[in-house]
Amino acid sequence: MSTLIEDPQIPLVGMNGRNKLYSDGSAESDSESNALPSNRPYRFETVGKMLAKRKELFHRRKRHCDVSLCLALAGIGLMIFETELTTAFLIRRDSLLSYLMKTCITAFTVALLIFLGIYHYLDVQLFAVDNGVDDLRLAMSFRRVLKIAVEFIICSIHPIPGDFKMEWSATVADGQYAREIIIPLDVVLSLPMFLRFYLICRAIMLHSSLYQDALSQGLGALNRIHFNFRFIFKSLMTLYPEYVLAIIMLFSFLTSSWALRLCEMYGEGGLRDDVHASFLNCLWLIAVTFLSVGYGDIVPTTYCGRGIAVITGMMGAGCTALVVAVLARRLELSRSEKYVHDFVIDVELDKRLKHNAADVMRAGWFVFKYRKLKTDKSRIIRHQRKLLLAVENIRDIRSAQRRLIDNSVTLVEIGKYQNESNRAIHLMQYRQSMLEENVGNIQTNVEKIFNSVSQIKEIIDQSNN
Repeated sequence: MSTLIEDPQIPLVGMNGRNKLYSDGSAESDSESNALPSNRPYRFETVGKMLAKRKELFHRRKRHCDVSLCLALAGIGLMIFETELTTAFLIRRDSLLSYLMKTCITAFTVALLIFLGIYHYLDVQLFAVDNGVDDLRLAMSFRRVLKIAVEFIICSIHPIPGDFKMEWSATVADGQYAREIIIPLDVVLSLPMFLRFYLICRAIMLHSSLYQDALSQGLGALNRIHFNFRFIFKSLMTLYPEYVLAIIMLFSFLTSSWALRLCEMYGEGGLRDDVHASFLNCLWLIAVTFLSVGYGDIVPTTYCGRGIAVITGMMGAGCTALVVAVLARRLELSRSEKYVHDFVIDVELDKRLKHNAADVMRAGWFVFKYRKLKTDKSRIIRHQRKLLLAVENIRDIRSAQRRLIDNSVTLVEIGKYQNESNRAIHLMQYRQSMLEENVGNIQTNVEKIFNSVSQIKEIIDQSNN
């Protein structure tokens, strides 16, 4: 084991991925392996190489994911810039500048597909290393192949160079008649580009400290927890719920507004719709839809816009539920605050109980006194009422104390008490076993002493005879 640790060719931790410290079966690596000491176990050597290879594959996969995300964001940004220039009639779709910008978008898309292919190849290699298989075809299941194919289809959609037109089905707000409008083909090809934002989720997962930490991975494997984006998102919502919700709401708000504007800006005959072409009007429509207000002063007229409005409404309902859950959790008292609060309430209830007990004694004494003196019955009745009121208050205070005790005992306290009781039981069992062992040793020593005394007695008897 000491040879394994001292060997610089088998780093278990701390590899930065810049130097290739594992061998792929080349002649140089074979010569180096023959030069190694013969007393080093082969199993440790293989494990060290696999760990080093896994470390390097992990870093390479993360780098390719970052490059893919940058290419996707660059393509989306260039698409938005070109669309804004053309819709503002600053340039034409058949102009040279528009052609060059769409060519750049195509180049970014091709590069994105190449880096996605490299990313999935590294992912398959990492799966093979983790599972100890040599044939990469074993990792290509039907689900993985389908996932890769869908991802390539989503990322390959982009506006193509040129000025192409198509018909778009639309209807008026009240649905009286259907109509066909002529729109550029870029509208249909630009909206699916927003689906590339899923790469942000992948980058967040790969850059998460929970995903990179080997200790967290080991604990997750022992508890059968998969470190996917869902688990990372839950951990982020637990640590930073306000920031995560604010980013999600702002991002969805701006993206939906721009997509709705792109769907609704063209009217009959391909003319510009001044109402929906305004970005502020689209922001207002998305806001009232997201918040489930729905004033109805501005409504979508195309089926594309209505679909975006429906998706926005569902996202608004989900974000509202998350906001309510976060607020409820933030307004809930912590364990320390709950203990202090319960202690203060219990002290107050105890004071009220003592005061009402004193009122019971005082009212009872006055009732007894006035009955002995046979005074006016109105005084007796008044003090009897005070006596009954004090007794009723005592009952209410007792009930409030019982409810306070019931509310203070939660599942956390039950688990804590159970752990303490189990610890006490284990300690008692350990002490009992030690006591039994000591008693057994005492019994053994007593038997030895008895045997020694018997031998001494026999020796004395023989000497006397």
